[in-house]
Amino acid sequence: MAALLPGVASADEDEGPLVLAPSSQWHLNYADDSCRMVRLFGEGDDKSAFVIERYEPGDSFFMLVGGKRLRAPRYVDTTFHFGPDGLEYDGPSQDGEFGDYSPALMVSGMHLFAPPDDDLEYQSYNEHFDPEKEAQDTDVFGQEFSAAQEAAISWLEIRRGRARPIRLELGSMGPPMTALRKCTDELLAHWGIDLEAHRGLTRAVVPKESPARWVLPRDYPLNLLSRGAQGLVQFRLSVGADGRPTQCHIQQSTRPEGFDKAVCDALMRRAHFEPALDAQGRPIASYWRNTVRFEMP
Repeated sequence: MAALLPGVASADEDEGPLVLAPSSQWHLNYADDSCRMVRLFGEGDDKSAFVIERYEPGDSFFMLVGGKRLRAPRYVDTTFHFGPDGLEYDGPSQDGEFGDYSPALMVSGMHLFAPPDDDLEYQSYNEHFDPEKEAQDTDVFGQEFSAAQEAAISWLEIRRGRARPIRLELGSMGPPMTALRKCTDELLAHWGIDLEAHRGLTRAVVPKESPARWVLPRDYPLNLLSRGAQGLVQFRLSVGADGRPTQCHIQQSTRPEGFDKAVCDALMRRAHFEPALDAQGRPIASYWRNTVRFEMP
């Protein structure tokens, strides 16, 4: 990850984006801990992959875009724009590999639209943890955007430095996002979560302190640090009615597996919560999930 990549020629200022049409239908994969949608675009050297993955109900998702046309010098600025009127994002992303569709760009906590309060999930808990706001956020489904809004999104444009932009003609995102919502609602049932009780929560699971204190720089596995290895780990904690984590589940990971163990070991030692409360204010078993990124300075 974050490999040094060969440079690309600068794009002519008047040159529009390279538009790539779909070369496959949407493919939806129902897994035990995630829901993944994949669509392919272009042919030959232009072939590209677009992946959306969700690990719980809500509006945010993990996004991967891969293909040779995304090669760019290291540390180049990258912008993602869902159009015509969706989110334009120029925050952090990670470089990686995705088989024949490499290099790949990965972003956790992505949205089709900017949330109303601009409190995007990819922001760091170090600066943005607010226990009062966390306690007020009782909707574990977190669905701010309507099906009509999602249906209006029809393309994704990626800009990397001065290289020619790439535009993926996604088609209306209404049908795929509807299918994704159905899949993520079913995830909770697979996890043993009372789906109907969670629709009426008066409080979701709330961290007692900033989660930034739970996985620390010293938790970076030394053998992986010495190799320069980096990783992205999606996890879920089962949280009992007493607020204690009962189990750590790795939902998805770029590996190596040493990162998975480091995350779960740290969380099971340090994480503390206020439990979820049902419609009558009674504590119930629930869950809390997030992402850890292991990244070299």
